[in-house]
Amino acid sequence: MTDKLEDIQKFLENLPDKFDILEDGIDFQTQKEYIKHSETFDRGELTEKETFSISNILFDKDAPIDKKKKALLLLAHLGTIVAFRQIEEYNKNPDNGLKQWTLLALQECKMFLESTLLDESIGFISSGLGGLDNRLRYYFLVLPSTDRPFTKTEKNIIKDEFPIVCKGLNSILETIDFFDTFVGLTVLVPLDVAVGTVIETGIKKCNELGDFVFEHYYATNQNKPEQSEIIDIINIVKGEN
Repeated sequence: MTDKLEDIQKFLENLPDKFDILEDGIDFQTQKEYIKHSETFDRGELTEKETFSISNILFDKDAPIDKKKKALLLLAHLGTIVAFRQIEEYNKNPDNGLKQWTLLALQECKMFLESTLLDESIGFISSGLGGLDNRLRYYFLVLPSTDRPFTKTEKNIIKDEFPIVCKGLNSILETIDFFDTFVGLTVLVPLDVAVGTVIETGIKKCNELGDFVFEHYYATNQNKPEQSEIIDIINIVKGEN
């Protein structure tokens, strides 16, 4: 058993840390379906030969998608180096519609490897917008305090203040886009920083220079809203719905 734990430790040491938070965004429905099915699987043990036999299903072009999903779940719950490598190989060229499912299986397999090594329960985090290293990606929608659009001066204040606030909170401002009725920001926020702290501090700093940003806002880590959803979101933020 000691040799097995040493092999797992060496293997995990050579894996990139970004697996702890899935960098790729995972659709909420895919997450929900994966978790639902994953809960029906117990940890199992198979020989290396049996593991390869299961993984062959993944590389069989004629195997149905549902069968491949079950194979990925089974491999993930084995929590072995061999199983991880087979999922990893399939992840290089997965079937259409199975990319996100495969990423979840890859992460879950790693989680079980770590659980075996540390003899404790390990979890992982995924979201619709993904993340990077120890940060989750959020999309914020910020409104002007009046019905008029932000002025050029106000836009410049927002562009100046939010990067400073983000840097001070160990967050990363990725994008900032201005529209007629709102500004959209994409920010990577560390797990040990409250999401509200980032956006509320930014709004406060801007308002110290003119009180032109509405105090309430919209925040999500599941998906960037479509233009067709924006009007409803703005009405909800303003309390008009």
